[in-house]
Amino acid sequence: MNKAILLLACVFLLSFSTGDNRSEYNVPLMAWSVTAGDIDLDGDNDIVVGHKTAWQHTNPTITLLKNINNGIFEIIDTSIIFCGYQENILTTNVNLDDYPDIISFMSDFSSGNAERYIRIFYNYNGEFSLFHDFLLNSNATFSDINFGDINGDYFNDIIVASNNGRFWGAIYNDGTGNFSNPQYNQVNYNPNGLVCNDLNNDGRDDIVVCGLKTKIYFSYPDGFQEIELETEDFFIRVFIVDFDLDGLKDIIAFDDILGAFTLIARFKNIGNNSFERLPDIVKQPGSHVYFITDFNNDTLPDILLQLANFSGYKIYYNKGNFQLGDSLFVPVPFYGEGWRNCYCADMDGNGYQDIITTRALNAPLPANVNIMFNDGNGNFVEDPLTLIYQYSSTINYHFSCYPNPFQTETTFEFKTEKNEMAELYIYNLQGRLITCLTKSVKKVGQINYLKWDGLDTGGKPCKPGSYIASLKVGEKLVQNIKLIKSQ
Repeated sequence: MNKAILLLACVFLLSFSTGDNRSEYNVPLMAWSVTAGDIDLDGDNDIVVGHKTAWQHTNPTITLLKNINNGIFEIIDTSIIFCGYQENILTTNVNLDDYPDIISFMSDFSSGNAERYIRIFYNYNGEFSLFHDFLLNSNATFSDINFGDINGDYFNDIIVASNNGRFWGAIYNDGTGNFSNPQYNQVNYNPNGLVCNDLNNDGRDDIVVCGLKTKIYFSYPDGFQEIELETEDFFIRVFIVDFDLDGLKDIIAFDDILGAFTLIARFKNIGNNSFERLPDIVKQPGSHVYFITDFNNDTLPDILLQLANFSGYKIYYNKGNFQLGDSLFVPVPFYGEGWRNCYCADMDGNGYQDIITTRALNAPLPANVNIMFNDGNGNFVEDPLTLIYQYSSTINYHFSCYPNPFQTETTFEFKTEKNEMAELYIYNLQGRLITCLTKSVKKVGQINYLKWDGLDTGGKPCKPGSYIASLKVGEKLVQNIKLIKSQ
């Protein structure tokens, strides 16, 4: 028997031993929100869980799970911040280093009045030893929080929305991790969710707020230009993504209709700050959590619906031109939880987006964090897949990159020892596809040189920071290289 095949079989058996389930973890109660990022900059994604707890509750409100071996995790920290109520925990870099920090909510009722804050946990070399609270100057409850570079200075700002207060606001970052007082915008509807990204390719991230109305707030140096999308529908979640890969970011919005149907609205960006609403898509059953990312590495963003009946997920693959293919059902065990949330990122280093699920209940569960690992062929399994990809070939591809770090341009070099399809992708540390540099057959023994100019698929310069270059040859992930784009 071929030695490579024998080695692959041995690794397969070791990775999928009966009873050795590596995909489920128990963290403190009420695991509500979840995100992923390379907290310690070791080249793999770690997990941050936000807990939905009440004032003076002793349950931790943030839990960190460190990726210790390509998709195997250990709980390294839990932190108590009173009344965290972390419905949407975030990780992103807010200061001058490369380490992602944690953005969270904090409330204080000790004075008899509701004092609400943004609490930033600063990441110093992978450790969260310091935090700072930024007063929100409002006793309203906040329905959503997000981030983006609103004023185009390459620093992440924070945006918030209040449903009962009927306002949304921006909090600007001075570049060192300190934030301005919030600047609020009162509206005549109840904001439910908001998202931030550059809709007109001017280098400034714009804001979309959804609820009973869905409005765009284009960011300009002299203020925001408000445009209402042509819709009377209520939406609970909205995304900004280049869904048809034409270089212009589109808007995708979702609503759950009585737990029985999912409404998907698609607003195509036709340029000049204008959008065309395409015919709606209605799917069964209902869903209340959504995610958009590329699950099969064809560069097209796909849609994930977390089903309201807690049976699992449905993934609709993007066929191009705003068309969706048939669904793929991904089952996830139900343990009696009252709420689920999810986040998608490559957790085992095989180059494909996996699914992290959190389960919330104010009581112990058999497991309240679950990971389903994506093999890239339409299968989601309960064990990491990296070991299989690492030992599936003995071919030497000589993959390298220089300069690294780089400012404006870097060059990749590789060669293969047989004629095979080679694919080279650039991702950010959250696993989001930035661009595809090649997807073509390479000749045997030929040295291939590919340059990346630091631009994304829309031709927009990527912000300074860390990225992952992933080379796939044939059906095998060859190697990941961590890139640093400096200022």
